[in-house]
Amino acid sequence: MTHSPTLATGPALNRRGTLAVLLGSLLGANARAAAWKPTGQVEYVIPSAAGGAVDIYGRVMKKFFDTHDSLGGQAMIITNRPGGQGMIAAAPVVQRPGDADIFTMLSTGFMLGQILGDYKHDLLKDFTIGPILFEEALVVAVKADSPIRNAADMVARLKKDPGSLRIAVAPGLNNHIHIAILKPLKLAGVATEKLTVAPFRSSAESVVALRGDHVDVVSASAANLVTGVTSGALRVIAVSSAARLPGALAHVPTWKEQGIDSVYTSVEGILFPPRITAEQIAFWDERFRELSRSPEWAATLQEYEVTPRFMDHAQARAFVASELEESSRLLHALGMVS
Repeated sequence: MTHSPTLATGPALNRRGTLAVLLGSLLGANARAAAWKPTGQVEYVIPSAAGGAVDIYGRVMKKFFDTHDSLGGQAMIITNRPGGQGMIAAAPVVQRPGDADIFTMLSTGFMLGQILGDYKHDLLKDFTIGPILFEEALVVAVKADSPIRNAADMVARLKKDPGSLRIAVAPGLNNHIHIAILKPLKLAGVATEKLTVAPFRSSAESVVALRGDHVDVVSASAANLVTGVTSGALRVIAVSSAARLPGALAHVPTWKEQGIDSVYTSVEGILFPPRITAEQIAFWDERFRELSRSPEWAATLQEYEVTPRFMDHAQARAFVASELEESSRLLHALGMVS
């Protein structure tokens, strides 16, 4: 004769329910405690020299993470490795697969470098795309006493003699800052292949060269020109965005306002080594989301005329895939790739 199992009722069932809840709570707490966090000093490898906008953003980031103990008790350090179209900064990152304690900057410039064949690595295959943090407009500036007053003056000069103006870009050639001036000039009928373009290690160095009369024109992110404009030393003659910027550069007309149908902006974010785990991605998505929501970060972006545009890992990866296709079409149109 078989007996049916006795079902617990009343106080016994309540005790078991209470134990189950307590056990679940303990397991949940242990899981949270075991969640990934940095295991050593966190390194942000910045692909430009100290003093430029990218470097400034990195140091604001470091201060936020250190001040709020965001990195599980670990400190963050900044390493500047300019040059090589960002490849010098990317080298130590790609060489540490699975190590989420190191990252570099993801930018539109990196995407352009891949399309142009400047990089031996593939962004989507050889790295892990981290969050995108913001979008920025690019501007063209001259000294305040320059005879070039606007885009029309510059275009007229370059149509007559494409090599007559020394144009500074950074941190190298064929990046987003370079493309931001090539695109409108090409559309305006300038022989862009004959331009005199000088690469610098950072836009901060480009601006110093402009102030010292070593170059005539600078193409740079808006962030790098705000101080020069407010001091009266520099004049920004065009902005690459679809609409005017707020703040100190609100008076600067877009290319479109000046009769050249060109809009071009870039994004900046984070690039990790390959084979980062889902747990590591989740940690950094949350840390950068916290940064993007902070008053400190918002104030910095506002000061430097940058537009917040947060995307987590999944959103950023889809965006990069789409942007690679769009940038390829642009570079073909500019005659930079066949």
